[in-house]
Formats: sequence, structure tokens, C-alpha cells
Amino acid sequence: NTKGANKTVNGCLVMAVLAFLLVFLALLVFYLFRTSRPHRGTRRVRVVPPIRVVLENMEAATYRCKDLFDLPATGFVFQLMLWVLYTRIGKTLLVPILTKASGLDLITHLYIPEEPTYLPDVTRPSQDNSESNRNILRPLIDSRIPAAEAFRFNTIADYIQAFRSGTCSPTDVAERALRFIEQANSATPPLKGIVDSDASVVLAMAKASTERWRQGKPISFLDGVPVAVKGEFRVEPYALRGGSVFIPEVSKGVEEEGGSVEKLKKAGAIVLGVANMHEFGTGTLGSNPNKDHLHARNPYNPGHFAGGSSSGSAVCVAAGLCPLALGSDGGGSIRIPAGVCGVVGLKPTNKSLDDFGTLPVAYTVSAHGPLGASVLDCAIALDLLSNGMMGSLKGLGEAKLSGRRVGVYWKYFEHADSEVVMTCKVALEQLKSLGVEVKEIVIPELEETRVAHFITIAVEMGSALLADVDQHFDEMNLETQLLLAFSYNASGVEYINAQKQRTRALEIVKRLFEEVDIIVTPATAIPAPAIIPAAVSKGISDATASGQLMRFAFLANFTGIPALVLPVGYTKSGLPIGLQLMGRWHEEHVLLRAGWALENSRVFPLKRPQVSFNLLNSVFSYLS
Repeated sequence: NTKGANKTVNGCLVMAVLAFLLVFLALLVFYLFRTSRPHRGTRRVRVVPPIRVVLENMEAATYRCKDLFDLPATGFVFQLMLWVLYTRIGKTLLVPILTKASGLDLITHLYIPEEPTYLPDVTRPSQDNSESNRNILRPLIDSRIPAAEAFRFNTIADYIQAFRSGTCSPTDVAERALRFIEQANSATPPLKGIVDSDASVVLAMAKASTERWRQGKPISFLDGVPVAVKGEFRVEPYALRGGSVFIPEVSKGVEEEGGSVEKLKKAGAIVLGVANMHEFGTGTLGSNPNKDHLHARNPYNPGHFAGGSSSGSAVCVAAGLCPLALGSDGGGSIRIPAGVCGVVGLKPTNKSLDDFGTLPVAYTVSAHGPLGASVLDCAIALDLLSNGMMGSLKGLGEAKLSGRRVGVYWKYFEHADSEVVMTCKVALEQLKSLGVEVKEIVIPELEETRVAHFITIAVEMGSALLADVDQHFDEMNLETQLLLAFSYNASGVEYINAQKQRTRALEIVKRLFEEVDIIVTPATAIPAPAIIPAAVSKGISDATASGQLMRFAFLANFTGIPALVLPVGYTKSGLPIGLQLMGRWHEEHVLLRAGWALENSRVFPLKRPQVSFNLLNSVFSYLS
């Protein structure tokens, strides 16, 4: 009887398994062979009203700006997740599910009546303001005097005054910088702001500058000043790798140094080397676990990320290795690390600076620009890099901002961590005390614009890296592989719809700047995320944190408007908080003037980072 009962049970189990398999196969066949012909309303396409209709009733717009759906993973789990995503079933089922869960299918089934805009057509200024701008900058540099604060960063003006007085030479600065780079990268954990440096090249630049200063003939405000350059730029004699462990195929067309790096060198700046970055700019954390880079550590707490993708550039400025660094910004990649590392970052108007000599990985949304120890440092750099063609700096240095109108979309502004919101509101009140008029505004279609920007940058990166995916995929970081999984799942219709949405976003921004001069938001929705131990070796999938860091960044990239980020306070745990100012195309001077006034009326003291160098007096501290 027992044997008979066992046979019956086993038979039932076999039948149940067979039934399950048959049902599964039937569903799979139905899914794979079901009709997908675009008819009978099966696609549920929604027709969007023309943008002029939206602009007529902007106040009625509903605020939406969704967090990305997250499958947090590190190590082996992260590797397994990527393996599954790149299987046929992963591409067919899982990637679309994740895309929908993150709201990235929002514009997939829309009919948008506007024509697509692939690159904002913004007329460049034609007037050369270089001489007048130098006359404006010179007295601001000369008037730099020791502040009463317990701590402040060394700025370009401090280096100039040290060189003039003879208390320090460019050679002294270079020797100390090289020593500090070696010490910081040998610490536990390593800082990894600079990942490639040639002492002989650095010292040769420094000695030439020292001789010019000895003769009393410096060639620019930057002569002898140390700078760092993001690994996305061609910098001789270093390899152009874009944060990877291999020489990417996309670098093959970038054989010479471009305009910005060339201008820095011709100005006499001492290029310390290649700054770390998130591999190919594919993320906002600043995570780069590969053996040639490792994570750039936040100087305010080395247990936290530095933001990305210009992570090393921000680290170098915040740690005091240089008062100026060069970065690039396709989705907040200058402003995010500047914000979470407590320094100033400027994304100029898209395509206003010469892109030659940089990796073309996100052409229509990217711009490169300076990260600095102060607003004045960024102004000096912008004037040099643009040959004075970025507009007059008239008004820079004035303490009052009377007549300026600042717009705040409060639902957007307040969609952030409570400490971030509180601190940025204090900064906004300070702007009001300087004479600005604060107006409440509404920014329609933020969620549509966020999704359109994501599709655009993902597809453009996927296109740029196509040959490298073919030859070096297994050498890429897992975060890069994850972004590419979404990139290669996007359709041509989605990319075209994204560019149509860009047309709408441009019209929205144009209307807003008829009402205000500056739009203000926090720099990031959260302070710098912590680096968990499991993320050190393989990186991390943290789409939620990445999206929160990027929440206020995409609008400036997608429409091409300039944006300035500057520090305005700290969390209770000591992590920096930044404020963002966005302005009209080619009105960087308006942002710099407002930033300078806010910075110099600072109602909070700057705090010394845990990792801090002073190249002018050879002081180094590293508190891990």
C-alpha cells in the first residue's frame, strides 16, 4: 500500500510538472508569436497637444519627476543581473520591464506634433570682450585678502599673490603637488583624484613658469597655477582612456590636444595630470572600480562617493591640489561632483567652447567647463577658454543684485532631502537680501524632458561605444554595461520622440526666461552617497541614488542653457550641499555675477575637508 501511494504521489508530481511546463510553453509561444501589428489601438498612442497650448496654461501643469526603479546590486549579484539582462529573455522581457518601472517608456507611445531638434541652435556672441574682461578680473584678483574664516580654499588669486611676493614659486607648488598626489593615492583608502601623472612633464612646466615669474613676465592669470584635466580630454603625454582600462576605439579620432587643454598650457598653467572619472561618463556616482582608477573619494568624507562623472576634477579642487580643473557635463557631470564635493562648477552653454580633443560620447547634450575653488576662478577660466567671447563680465564683483528676477518652481525645488531643501532655502533668502526678486514659476513636462534626456544620452553613448562594445565589452565596468543594455533596447521612434520633446523643452525654457533671469534649484537632491564595502571591487547598481543626484541637472543639458553650482552649506554629518543657478543661453556672466555676490556674502563658514592639501605652505592632512 505504501509503495502504491508513493507511485500515485510521484505520478501526480510528474503530471503537475508536465502541466506547468505545457502552460509555460503555451504562454511563451503566445508571447513570442502574438501579433504586434500597429493597429486597432493596441499601442495606446496618446496625442500630445501642441506646445503653444501648454504654454498658454503653464500654471495648470502637474509636477512629475519620478525616481528610477532600482535593483540595488553589487559584486556577484550585479554580475549575475547583467548576465541575465544580456540573454535573449533578458532583452525581450526584463529590460522592457525595468524600463517601464523607471518610467522610461513615457514618450514611447506618444505622438508629438513638433518637429525634432537634434542640437539647440543658439547663436554665439560675436563680440570679443577679452580685454575688458581682464580689466574687470584684475582688480578682483589683486584685492583678494586673507579672510576671517577658519578655513578657505586657495584660489587662483592666492597663487598669483604668492608668486608675486616670492613666498612660493610654481616649482615649489609642482613639487608639493606631486608629493601629495603620491601620498594621497597610497593612503587607505586612496584618494584617486589624479590617476596619471608624469613628474618630468609637470616639473618642466613649473620651471618654465618659475623663470617667467622671476623675470616679472607671467603670460596670464593662470601662469604657474596647478590644474587637473578630466580623463575625457586628450592631454599629452598621457593615454586617452575615458576612465577605462583600455584605449577605446572612440578615442582614435581624437589624436591631438583640443582647444581648451591647449589654451591652458599656452596660458602657462601646470597640468598635474589626468583626473579620475566615472567610466565613459556613464554614471553620476563617480564609481570606477577598475584597477587603473578605483573610486575617487570625497575629500569631505573618503567613505563617500565624489559624484560623477567629473569625479577626479572635483576631488582635486576640494582637496586643494589645484584651484581649477577641467570637466565635462552631459547629465550633470560637472555640477553633481561640484555640489557634493563643496566646490564651484560651471556648465557653459552647450557647444560654446571648442569640443575638439574630447571623447565624443554624448554630443548633443554635453558641454565642458571649469570646476573651481571660487566663482572668480571659474570666471577667469571661462574668459580664457572662450577667448573672451562668452559675454562681458561687467558687474562681477558688485555686492548687490537689484533688478534681477529669480524663478523657483517650489514643487521641484522641494523634491529633495530635507537638509538639502532647508539649506538651499537659506541661500535663497540670502539672494533676496542682495536685492533679487523671487518669483514662483512652473516648469511643465519635467518628467517627459527627463526621460527624453535619458534616452538621448544613452543612445548617443551606445552609438559612440559601438566598436568598443564589440572588442572590449568584458573589460568595461558593470555600470557601463548596464547603461548600454538600455541604450541598445531603445528604438528609433523613441530617439526621434526624445528630440521632439527637446523642441518642446526649448520653448518652455524660452518662455520662462521671459519672466525671470535665473532659475534656482538645489544642485542635487541628496548629499554624496556612501561607498559600501561591497561596491569597492565591482561597483554598484544604484539607480535611485543616481537619479536623485541628477534630478536638477538634465534640463540644462537637454536645452543647452548654462548652469552654475556653488556650495551653500553642509549636512549635520559634514557633507557639502550646493545650490544651482540656471540662466539664458550665453548669459554665464549673469550667473557668475549672482554666484559671486552670494559667495562673498556667505552666511555660513567653509569647512575644511578631511583630506586637505595646502600647496602654498606644504600642509597635508588626511583623516579617514
